[in-house]
Amino acid sequence: MYSFPLDDTETIIKKGHASLHLEDSAFTGALYLTGERLVFVGYVMDITRKYVEAVPLEHIREVRGERTFYIVPNALTVTTFTGKTLKIIVDPGDRNAWLKAIEQQLSTI
Repeated sequence: MYSFPLDDTETIIKKGHASLHLEDSAFTGALYLTGERLVFVGYVMDITRKYVEAVPLEHIREVRGERTFYIVPNALTVTTFTGKTLKIIVDPGDRNAWLKAIEQQLSTI
């Protein structure tokens, strides 16, 4: 259901359920970290309109952990060098693992 094409040399390092808040839209789906990019795959309101947001790791300027409603530590904010900001909501118990995995991949490029 939450699928996307992988390059021949690309492997999935981490995956999990997530929500993406981008400008005035919110999507529910899955977040994937590969050795080359961060990919969100979701659906708009129903399962017929698929939305894919893929950010190559070399385009990521900053990743930081945040809180939703000033309380829940379950958000990742990803900022690209072009100034685009993605707010990704993950499981609160998994946020730090996402941060660590993304930062580890970023350190290899």
